[in-house]
Amino acid sequence: MATLELRNLYEKYVKWVSGNPSALGDVEMTVKWLSYFIAGKINKSSAVSELVYSLSNLLVFYNDRIIERANLGAVAAVAGTDSSQLAKYIKTALTTLEYCEVFIELSAKKVWGARGRWFFIVVVQTIKCIGRLILTLCCRGNKIVKNPPIPALDRRNLAESLPEANGAETAAAAAGTFHDHNQTVLLKRSGRVMRKVDGAPPVVARSWKPLRHEVTAVYPAQYEGRFIRSAELMYILKPMVHLECVRRYGMDSWKSYLVALAIDVASLRLYYKKREDLSRDQKQELSRRCVSMLLYLMRSPFYDRYSKQKIAGLLTAIGNNVPLVGTVSNLILSYIPHWQETYFYMWSS
Repeated sequence: MATLELRNLYEKYVKWVSGNPSALGDVEMTVKWLSYFIAGKINKSSAVSELVYSLSNLLVFYNDRIIERANLGAVAAVAGTDSSQLAKYIKTALTTLEYCEVFIELSAKKVWGARGRWFFIVVVQTIKCIGRLILTLCCRGNKIVKNPPIPALDRRNLAESLPEANGAETAAAAAGTFHDHNQTVLLKRSGRVMRKVDGAPPVVARSWKPLRHEVTAVYPAQYEGRFIRSAELMYILKPMVHLECVRRYGMDSWKSYLVALAIDVASLRLYYKKREDLSRDQKQELSRRCVSMLLYLMRSPFYDRYSKQKIAGLLTAIGNNVPLVGTVSNLILSYIPHWQETYFYMWSS
């Protein structure tokens, strides 16, 4: 009886989530922001706020999967992705680990101390590294792994996109950009996608334009070998290299800091040499990685010696000169040391 009631309750929840994605997003965002501002305030335990944050992310992730299953065909057409089942399993595991890794680290530190904390850091980063290597080297269409591997759905624009999704395949074919693996062939030397004779649309629907790489996301063999894999492998292995540097030289060492910075810069430089060959989603991930380079301003030892005083001075000046902003700037100023100590690691980006 209780099982039946729980099942009915769950079905009602699934139905409500599927029909109210925007309203659900507001609730989820409120819970997520709450986790930031209770950090270190409940029994002076950061693990509590991280638990709230991790659960809120997992709830968003689970609700996204409910919405995705409810609109499976439309979401797939809008996203334009074609991943293997293995890739989906690995991405799900990596995304879950991404949302929980800080909570795991803080919990390990509280229970087992510094030694337990570092043990779990190494375990988590090793699992993430192996998973990303499998996606990059073994799974087609995952040459650049996003962070997190499964991004959150854009629920606000989903309702507008879904009515167009049913006709997306037809419209793409008419525009000459639709890519069906059963109706096309990939030339080995040039990497060019060619449509088969029996896969061509009717003459009246043809645009006579070549298939676009943005939709197919297929790389020429020479590009894949020379820069895609090299650049991505550098990015994937960076956390492990940084951890080894931290073990040898310490957390606040300039050697550890500069080695991680050099690997990031070298990886981005390789990508930008052939940026035109990347798909739109991959260009967005590349832009995210560029923006994430700003986190180096918040990482030790640069933060301790240069950024700390300047950020504090800027927030103080804003609070003193801008009306009604003083309380917010002072609150942010009080949280920055906690955030800097908890989140701004080289291996977390």
